[in-house]
Amino acid sequence: MEKNKIKITACGDALFVADIPNEYSSDMQEVSSFINKGDVRIVNLETTIENFGDFPNAYSGGTWINVEPHVFDDLTKYGFNYYGTANNHCMDYSYHGLISTINELEKRNLYHSGTGKNMEEASAPAVLNVNGKKVAIFAVTAEYNEASKAGYTTKTLKGRPGVNYVGFNTYYPITSKMEEQLKKIADYSDINGYYNILIDEGFSLPDEDGVLTLGPLKFCSNGSKKRTECDKKDKERITNAIREAKDVYDIVLILIHCHDIGKTSHEEIPEYLEELSKACIDAGADAMIGGGTHQLRPIEIYKGKPIFYSLGDFIYQGMRVPLLPADFMLKYDLDINATAYEALMKRSKNGAIGLQTHRCNFLSAVPLMEFEGDNLISLKLMPTVAGFEREGKLNGLPYHAKGEEAKEIFNTLTRLSTPYGTELKLEDNVIEIKV
Repeated sequence: MEKNKIKITACGDALFVADIPNEYSSDMQEVSSFINKGDVRIVNLETTIENFGDFPNAYSGGTWINVEPHVFDDLTKYGFNYYGTANNHCMDYSYHGLISTINELEKRNLYHSGTGKNMEEASAPAVLNVNGKKVAIFAVTAEYNEASKAGYTTKTLKGRPGVNYVGFNTYYPITSKMEEQLKKIADYSDINGYYNILIDEGFSLPDEDGVLTLGPLKFCSNGSKKRTECDKKDKERITNAIREAKDVYDIVLILIHCHDIGKTSHEEIPEYLEELSKACIDAGADAMIGGGTHQLRPIEIYKGKPIFYSLGDFIYQGMRVPLLPADFMLKYDLDINATAYEALMKRSKNGAIGLQTHRCNFLSAVPLMEFEGDNLISLKLMPTVAGFEREGKLNGLPYHAKGEEAKEIFNTLTRLSTPYGTELKLEDNVIEIKV
């Protein structure tokens, strides 16, 4: 390989909780061969790694996700050398689960970023030395519980373990007439009673001009559509870190985890995600690699750099979660000692609803990016399906999509990405993007 060139492969979310069967070996070989074309091989690890030896958290990313260390070793067979840990499941097993995950990755000499024992660690990039170059990888999530946020170390107090995060605000449009009606509702219902006290006592700031708060929601009378925007301080923190990294490292990559939608569909990108992605590239990032929403989203080439707004689910084993806490059982009116499978079947109405029922949640693509210096010179993607129609242990595990399935993924990405000016072609079951 020429010394000035670096190849990078990246996968979407690996919601991985169960062992890989022997009958999957040929599919794994084909997928891992493509992944291992990269010098840097990336995946978002959407699970904790823990022995179920301690308590689950009081909250989760929707389902409590965990894999035992000896089972996690199956995931390493794909050949990844970097694992992003910034996502909504990183604190499913509280602080000990987060620290256990970090420790298990480090035991195996696997690079990772996105969580840490304090904000300094969580917001720092992993740095890989490959092919004579240094590649820095940051990971950040917009989907998090307030209690999972990492905290800075001060002169007097320890930092808090947690995740690297980016906040955002959502504003819903209303007319002037609607604003008057909402004010009447607020006065009648006292929904803002405590909020107004907090403003009077200095614990909250009053609404800016043109904004009306009603309980947890913010309405804007000077807009014509729903809009979202990044928290200014978080965006500044992240982009400043990218600028500093670009002064030191040859390639800078960002993993971003986002579940939010634009309007009414998972395919639609929220404004703040596009805002942050482009701000990161403006600051020097060489690629934005998105996940979280369980579905493919558009691919955009912005200033010569790729933005993957979501690569979807690389692995989806959501129905194979082995253990769940009493909190889950109580929510669905089950005995607290019910099995995880019984609980998952109750939530899904015996498999009739949920993520596992929609094929789009099992479609993904694995990009292979080739950089010369920090210039993107080639971009290809292997289309994959995470065993949607397959039964048992094969369900949720990816295989190379070919023929009509490859066309299905190609057509999906083409439909989503063409409005962004992206040109795609399909040849020999591999998608190529013009750069």
